[in-house]
Amino acid sequence: MEKRYLFGALLLFLMAVLLIWGLPGDPESHRTAKPARDTASTSLSDPEIAGLTDTEGYDHFRQRAQSVGPTPASLQGTRVDGQLLVNANGDLVINPAVRQVFDYFLTAVGEEPLEDIQARLAGYLSEQLPPQAARQAWTIYQQYMALREAMEQLPEHDGSVAAMRQAITQRHDMQQAYLGPEVADAFYGLDMTYDRYMIEQQAVRENDNLTAVERDQQLAALEQNLPAGLQQMLNETRAPIRLQQRTREMREQGASEAEIRALREQTFGPQAAERFEALEQQRQDWEQRYQAYRQERLQLINSGLSHMDQQVALARLQQRLFQEKELARVQALDRINSEDR
Repeated sequence: MEKRYLFGALLLFLMAVLLIWGLPGDPESHRTAKPARDTASTSLSDPEIAGLTDTEGYDHFRQRAQSVGPTPASLQGTRVDGQLLVNANGDLVINPAVRQVFDYFLTAVGEEPLEDIQARLAGYLSEQLPPQAARQAWTIYQQYMALREAMEQLPEHDGSVAAMRQAITQRHDMQQAYLGPEVADAFYGLDMTYDRYMIEQQAVRENDNLTAVERDQQLAALEQNLPAGLQQMLNETRAPIRLQQRTREMREQGASEAEIRALREQTFGPQAAERFEALEQQRQDWEQRYQAYRQERLQLINSGLSHMDQQVALARLQQRLFQEKELARVQALDRINSEDR
């Protein structure tokens, strides 16, 4: 079960990779986080439920769940991420799955009002948990939303290692203050470890006083100091890249397609090997079509046609060789190639 939560958390920390370079924080300004009890209802109330306690708010949304409309399109055909558990005393088990459940429903932000999202969540909690644990989960959800809003208000940092270190410390302090140590560590512990690893990795890469050997040694040491589960996740995310590099080397050395398939099956299994072959065939097909398109496009540009006639002919050429969903990529490549000339 613990491994399952780690792999579920991988999705969360991969999102953090994208966020870390925009991680809020400013060396000149450091906000003081307020305790969760003072901010738990921030932005979660509308005039209809203003002033309600946590328990009354949960009851309000649980009742509203009976009248919400159809499931948002982005959630149709999906299952709720994360499994909610209770202990022998009927209390909610605090683990990364609780945040996964919250985030699952929050992916519909923009598709339907927040009030409907909260109603769906309250209804789900009441179905999956006994009353005591459901109310505990709802209280944590309110604290979680207050924390999210507070972190969105933090200033941006300047991208330096020092500023990012301060920013991540600031975020950690806020998470602990709003959620409490147990919930904060369950929700953000893996993210925080990974973020710190990425920052220290950048610090090593930017250290001009290190030789290439010293830099590689320090980078390796940083990774070795990560928790075993996180090291395994990193290795698994790199495995397709290593396989691609090894495949290229084998082809350069004259390996047969049967040998390459054997390598893929040994690394990822027969089904994955088939998917790799299908993707590779799609890439080859794309490359052939795009190279043919470039040649015909160049001929049109040099044909002496007026600019308007060229654009009409190019549009017809694109429609003949590519699907509609591929046109944006084709046009982007055209702009890049035009700038390179």
